[in-house]
Amino acid sequence: MASNGQHRVHVGALRQRLGQRLDVEIEQDVPGLEVIASRTTEEPVVGTLTIESIERGVSVTGVLDVPWMADCRRCLEPVRGTERAVVDEIFQVGAEPGGDLIPFDGETVVLDQVVHDTALAALPLSPLCEPDCAGPDPDRYRPGLGERPVDPDESTEAAIDPRWAALQDLELDE
Repeated sequence: MASNGQHRVHVGALRQRLGQRLDVEIEQDVPGLEVIASRTTEEPVVGTLTIESIERGVSVTGVLDVPWMADCRRCLEPVRGTERAVVDEIFQVGAEPGGDLIPFDGETVVLDQVVHDTALAALPLSPLCEPDCAGPDPDRYRPGLGERPVDPDESTEAAIDPRWAALQDLELDE
């Protein structure tokens, strides 16, 4: 059963010797996280994080698997997946709030916010159901950036930017 938070790890004893490590299994629900059209599922985020004693704090490293669902950006069919996200954080006694280091009391590390933030950052911005998804009407719309309707009378030759058209008249000797 997944936890809905409160991954508190007492690290006081761990911090007595530099380099000591502790592995922590994570299974945490993070429902409702959303980025553009991607969102977390009801399945928990799972993984293993290693807490290591360093000078003035602890480092937290590891990998989390984040299940997600979305609509394909081309055909709008539902798509699901799991993103593997890397965690690499440092909790430091006396760290300034809002900086790169996470402040803590030197005794207890709370991993909930790290799991939450990692899951949110792992959500794909524009997922596809298949890498070569052609979309709902591949005969009319070309996949790729700047998708636009295809005019059957239009030449398939790339248009030349008028600012560079004069270069076609140059005769270059080899």
